[in-house]
Amino acid sequence: MTPCYGNAMAALTDPEAIVVSAASMASRAETDVVQSNISFVNALFGELLVPDEIATDALRSYYVDYLFAQTMNGGFSQFVYNSRWNPRVIDRVRAGLVAMAALGEAAAFEQAARFVDRAGERWRDQFFATDYFGDNPYRDTFDEAVDAGRFERLQATNARWLRAHPRLVVATLDEMAAEVARRGAALPDRAARVAAARAAEPRDLRLIRALCERAGHAFGRRTAASRMSYGDDEVWGYFFITDRGPHYMIDLGARALMFPTVSGRVVDRAAMIVEIEVSEAS
Repeated sequence: MTPCYGNAMAALTDPEAIVVSAASMASRAETDVVQSNISFVNALFGELLVPDEIATDALRSYYVDYLFAQTMNGGFSQFVYNSRWNPRVIDRVRAGLVAMAALGEAAAFEQAARFVDRAGERWRDQFFATDYFGDNPYRDTFDEAVDAGRFERLQATNARWLRAHPRLVVATLDEMAAEVARRGAALPDRAARVAAARAAEPRDLRLIRALCERAGHAFGRRTAASRMSYGDDEVWGYFFITDRGPHYMIDLGARALMFPTVSGRVVDRAAMIVEIEVSEAS
């Protein structure tokens, strides 16, 4: 592992370290380093760390890129709509733009923020209650007022800032994964956080976990969902990965069934691995 970049030594275990992969630093695509930081932060969120437990500047870069991605994809209105103008997100974007010395983008953001503030909370709530796509005068009003093109160079600025950051740590992917696991395991209330997260999971994920436990598989991640033929019925198939490869689950209301994934969208009942009563997953 290369322990540091920038102007000062930093350790991988430093809670204020910005951790990125060696591959992203060596990449010809300068902005890969931004995506590597995002991946590390997302992995920490996956281990149930909360923002106050993640490096301040790593989060600033993370949310500045969120602003960039949303505005480039759908305009400033999309950023407002998807962020719900959350004050914590807005504060981190503001601080990140200032830290990066992105002066033009910071000025554009403040101009946009003044427009949002003048529109008022009631107007924003009405916007959030709409379907974003289709005929939406709220969305169009935002996009007419704010030039999203003023943020188009932001990702490159973000990348240059990260590369020169005094607390940047460059590690291998294995080292990054091990550090994420270490930080997650070190949480003093980890068991309570896991229980709360599991209780808040959607039905399909709770059923998948219960099926994996019954089948003796280690659950990895969900991947997709698709309509499938089950006898004379059309049902949803929920696809996921375990330590034994790709599988899918179908939810029949009172029962859930687990199958190995094969090509096609017709359920092979004979291939079922295990089934559970839905009540077992509650």
